[in-house]
Amino acid sequence: MNNEQYKAIVYKKLWFINKKEKNRAHEKLNSTDQELLYEKYGKPSKFVNHFVENEIIDKAAPPSSLYKIITLGGLLFGNVLMAGILITATLLILGTFTLYFTKSMSEALTLQLLYLVIGLVLLFIGYKGIKWINAYFTRRLLIARRFKDIT
Repeated sequence: MNNEQYKAIVYKKLWFINKKEKNRAHEKLNSTDQELLYEKYGKPSKFVNHFVENEIIDKAAPPSSLYKIITLGGLLFGNVLMAGILITATLLILGTFTLYFTKSMSEALTLQLLYLVIGLVLLFIGYKGIKWINAYFTRRLLIARRFKDIT
């Protein structure tokens, strides 16, 4: 396995880290360009576990007792909200095809354009929102799980 394949696997497994942590992972992975990463760290999973342990969990403050409940609730509520946005966007886009049967031609064209623009914007917000919510709360769950094992 060459270094580029190794880095691709590591970045894929670290999908939930933020930009600052991505920069730190990039620095760690590029600090040893001469030797193979596989020989230095072993499997990509081992590097990922080591990175999560040292860069995310060790630098986090110990969570409170309600931390996990709030995190799970936020994950549930956030995903339900984003799924609602995606469903609304889909219905708006699909609703553009029925406007010709209920409105006049000129009114249907303007509403169709409006529905399409709003629907596409909502699709983008829903997609990015689900990605952001899952990444944020995955980090919080990793921290909560690690500190649960200690206490």
